[in-house]
Amino acid sequence: MHLTGAHDGPTAGSTAGPALRQRIPIGRLCLDLVAFEPGPAAGRRGAPCAEEAAYVLVVPLAGPVRFGQGGRAGTVGAGDYVLLSQMAPCEIAADGAASLLLVRIPAAELRGRLTSVDEHIGRRFGANQQMARLLVDLMRGVAEQFADRPPPNPEALATEMVSFTALAIGAEDRGSTLDVRNARYRLRRRIVEFIESHLGDQDLSPKAIAAGNRISLSYLYSLFNDDDTTVGQFLQGRRLQRAYELLVADPGGRLTVSEIAYQVGFKNVSHFSRTFSRQFGIAPRDARQLARPSAAPASPRRRVPAGRGKAGLDGALASWRSAAPEDGARA
Repeated sequence: MHLTGAHDGPTAGSTAGPALRQRIPIGRLCLDLVAFEPGPAAGRRGAPCAEEAAYVLVVPLAGPVRFGQGGRAGTVGAGDYVLLSQMAPCEIAADGAASLLLVRIPAAELRGRLTSVDEHIGRRFGANQQMARLLVDLMRGVAEQFADRPPPNPEALATEMVSFTALAIGAEDRGSTLDVRNARYRLRRRIVEFIESHLGDQDLSPKAIAAGNRISLSYLYSLFNDDDTTVGQFLQGRRLQRAYELLVADPGGRLTVSEIAYQVGFKNVSHFSRTFSRQFGIAPRDARQLARPSAAPASPRRRVPAGRGKAGLDGALASWRSAAPEDGARA
């Protein structure tokens, strides 16, 4: 992903350079606070994010921001968002003072919740305005609340952030664009809903999924190839995600790890524990411990840069907020 300032503005002094002001890790997600300011780009770096396949939710906070990827380009302003892919060349730019959040989401997690994610890149479809407002408020609120201290349960919060992102993007108005692939998209969505409703069935298999949706097995495979995954990988990913959600929602241990494994369709608890650990980098029993408030570290992980008058996100924004436009222009 390439961040750039404007190089062809009306005056030489109008160039806005990008600066990374703060990096806020939320579990397996990463929120970058970026400012476009007049003058040379200089930023404060935080802990590095994992280098992996990811999508980037761009959330402008002030001032219009231009984007481009895969032949699509546009402008989004405060209160709006655009989804881009970190796995292909893209550009984000501003003609003047602006600020934004870049929310990096592991590709596997978003693909596990939303069919044909790549079709939503670059605002191909119109946003559902109510859902867009809720999504933007969520991301900004998380950044404001946890800019200088970790949340009590970062992984559980990350799960909710990814889930709501998928919900908001899935609510985009596909009818606003003529798309000859709509029928294929609707079929994929129906199949995902079928899988979700049958996750607890230990005998659920690609053959059973194809039969349940009255399509051939080869056609089912081709549908998932569109998203660079297989039916088996998608099914296992959804089972693991559901197990994670059940574990962090049950810190008191009303259900055992074995009961949760069987509930999401695993036949073997040892196999479940191994695949869960590979997926999340933590054992199932430890994921449950993270949901307990006492497991959260008490001291802040990050400090506000020296010389800033306020703490947290407000402090990071203070140096350029006064120069930003009052509101952002929408695409």
